[in-house]
Amino acid sequence: MEPEQNQPIEQVQEVSESSFREQESSSGVSFPTVGGEKKSGGAKTLLIVGILVLVAILGFVIYKSATKKSEDSLLEATPFEDLTTPSSEQTIESVTPAPSPAATVDKAKVKIQVQNGTGITGEAAYLQTQLGGLGYKDIKTGNSTSTVTATTVTFSNTLDSSVVTEITQKLNSIYQTVTSSTSSSSIFDAVIVIGLRKGATPKPSTAPTTVPSASPTASATPTATP
Repeated sequence: MEPEQNQPIEQVQEVSESSFREQESSSGVSFPTVGGEKKSGGAKTLLIVGILVLVAILGFVIYKSATKKSEDSLLEATPFEDLTTPSSEQTIESVTPAPSPAATVDKAKVKIQVQNGTGITGEAAYLQTQLGGLGYKDIKTGNSTSTVTATTVTFSNTLDSSVVTEITQKLNSIYQTVTSSTSSSSIFDAVIVIGLRKGATPKPSTAPTTVPSASPTASATPTATP
């Protein structure tokens, strides 16, 4: 009995649906259905997802472009940094000055005699101090037997040429005129007879003073007494 009762209900539903469709076609107005709403909502969701994906891709491209520019700027600045800051691998060569030729000779063993030929006190001691500043220690001083204005130096022919050059240059820087020669008979390596220094004048010679002799006094002649 129950299937027979349900049949009229299904017929009523079919009649109502058909009448509804006839009204829709006659009026020209369409009414949304439940299935249509679901389709439009899914399209909107896909559109939103697509927009988000595009935004993400655009942001990634901008980020990579900015990162590349910063790396390029760092690479361009590297050569300037190398110019100002030497790397640890670079070696700095230090230049060691070559020693002077006279420095290889033992100056303490060079025998020097200094004779004062100016007549001015202290000239021999002055040259002794100047040569001592160069490292020469064995220096004898004294006075010359004659007075001179030019400086003469006699070197031993066995003396090293570097010492000869050094002493000659020192004498030329101090004295007005310097002449040099060599000898093989002297017990000294260098004999210097010093004359006037630059800017000095000869010591005035003292002329001997004459002492007047006393004239004899006349004695008194005795007078005769008348």
